[in-house]
Parts: sequence; structure tokens; C-alpha cells
Amino acid sequence: MGDLIRTTAELESVCAQARTEGLLSVDTEFVWRRTYRPQLGIVQLGTREKCQAVDVTSGLSPASLGDVLADSSVVKILHDARQDLTHLRHYTGRTPANVFDTQLAAAFAGFPAGIGLQKLLLEAIDVGLPKTETCTDWLQRPLSPAQVQYALDDVRYLPALRDELLARCESFGTRAWLEEDLLTYDDASLYDDYDPEQVWKRVKTGRVRLEGVGFAVLRAVAALREEMAQGWNLPRNWLGDDESLVAMASLGRVGRLVHRLKGGQADVARAKYAKAVAAALALPEAEWPENPRRRYIPEVLDAADKALDWLRGRAEELHVDATVIANRATVTAFVDDVEDETSPLASGWRADAVGRDMASLFGVD
Repeated sequence: MGDLIRTTAELESVCAQARTEGLLSVDTEFVWRRTYRPQLGIVQLGTREKCQAVDVTSGLSPASLGDVLADSSVVKILHDARQDLTHLRHYTGRTPANVFDTQLAAAFAGFPAGIGLQKLLLEAIDVGLPKTETCTDWLQRPLSPAQVQYALDDVRYLPALRDELLARCESFGTRAWLEEDLLTYDDASLYDDYDPEQVWKRVKTGRVRLEGVGFAVLRAVAALREEMAQGWNLPRNWLGDDESLVAMASLGRVGRLVHRLKGGQADVARAKYAKAVAAALALPEAEWPENPRRRYIPEVLDAADKALDWLRGRAEELHVDATVIANRATVTAFVDDVEDETSPLASGWRADAVGRDMASLFGVD
């Protein structure tokens, strides 16, 4: 069995070893250029015994990989796990369970949130990774031994890194908090495609201020773009950039559409956009969506600034990156309404560590 797995039997053997050890390190390499979703090239898998890469283009069955991803008795170790797990959910059809994200764990172990794997390995366990194959086309075959070894380095040291991060969390008293947050990776909805009816909230409006029916138009054209992108398997921005959608919402018509479609497909998209705009403009006011960006009185904004300063100090004392506890939007909404039980700061370890104190110190009546 070599470093590149090309048969179902070889993959089943690796997954069996993972079950024996109760641990599997995972990473993916993909190409994302002309499709709605990335195209997987390889999946790197590692146990304490050996690391290998699965050649996704070989046509092997991913069933055994899906089974072990969903097996709650096996810890899956990844760095910055959500994107890789989303790709793997689509590849295997299974929802992962018992995930350990070393990037998330680092934020509870005295490291900055969002730290990259290369830097974390160097600072936590003194392992330096070369970055020599960053421009590899992971769909091209054959892959060179150097390319495969480069990819395997991303899983090779994850078990040792997990051990070190857990030890640091134990010493800081943050392990239970980390374990609470890691449970979010067991939620199947985390890996779903974006809901077309909700994607309008993610559109960057820039300096354009929309009101009323403008949001109805934006909701309609953003949903249409997502549906066309999924149906035609194209990157969403190929069907119109955010600025084009915002222009439709503010002007109430399809003007200049910045896209990468050609010929009849472009004509079809433009016609669909025109129909969606007209339908949205015809909606009664009661069906217009509300502005998703809340507006606050100056007293609340001032209290939020003070609460954020306080949070940074408290987070340093706790050895947890402040951005993992709460971002500005969460803090602002919380000080505006400390009785909101849906706030992340109102339950779990966040309430115990900072939420109650923040409410008493900065809550605005």
C-alpha cells in the first residue's frame, strides 16, 4: 500500500486502523475555479501509525470514509475544520461527529483565533512545514511524490498538536469550554448549502443604503443567483457580482450586469433577473423583509465600545481569544437587550465567564 490510495480496499484498511486507534487526522486538497462547489482532488488521512492520501479521482467508494467520519467513537482532527468537512459531507453523504478543530482549540490555548496551521505547528510543537507546492493542480494526474508528501504534512503532526493543545487547555482551565464549542461541528445544518431565501443577508451593499422594497428585490435576485449557480454548477459571482444585485435592488430594474456567462445562458439569466425584480416590486409591504442590520441608539453603541474593551481584558485573563467569546455585533446586541436568552452570551460557558458580568456592568436599560 503506497502513500496514494486508489482502491476501495485500501481506503477501508485505513478507516479500520482509525477505528482501532480511535483517531483520524483529516485534510483536503481541492480545485475551485469553474464550479459551484470545489472539486476534491485528494483527501489526506492520518493515524498515529501512518499517513496516506485518497485519490478522489480514482473512482473508489467513499463509503468507509463516510462511516468513520460519522462514527462518534473516532476523533477526527482537522485544522479550520468547517470547509473541509463541508466538502467531505458532499463527497461521502455523511455528517461528521466528534470533531477536534486545532484552530478552534488554539484560541482556548493562548494562541490567536484564526491562526494558520504552519504558524501554530511551529509555535506549539516546534515543527516547521515547507510551503513548496502551493500552486499544485490537485486534479491533475499523476501527482509527484513531492506533491503527495507536501499534502500529507498537513495531517502528519495533527495528533501531536492536539495533545499539546489539550494539555495547554487543561493548564488554563479552558478545556470544558473548548469541548462545549466543539459540539457545534456535530450539527448537520453547518454543512448545508446556503438557503437561497437567506443569502441576501450576505450580499455586500457597500455604501448603497436600501430601504423597504429594495430589500425585497435584493432577497429575490440573490435567491435567484444562488439557485442558478446551484442548478448550472457555476460560481455564484459568474451570474452577477454583488454590486450588480445591489444596483437592481436600488434601481428596481436590471441594468449593467457584471457576469461571466456567454451567449444564450447570459440572455436566460438576464430574463430571469428581470422577472424576479418585477415580482419583488409587486409584493405588498407586509411581505417586505426587515433590514437585517440593526440600528442602535448612541448610548448602546457607547456601552458596546466599553464592553468590548472590558472583554479583551477579561479574555486575556482567561487565556481565550476575545473574538471566540463574542464579536462586536454580538456584544452590541447583548448590551442592548441583556434579557435576550438567544444571545451566545446568555448561556453556556460564555454566560458564566463573561455574560453575567457584562450584563451588570454595561447593560443599557
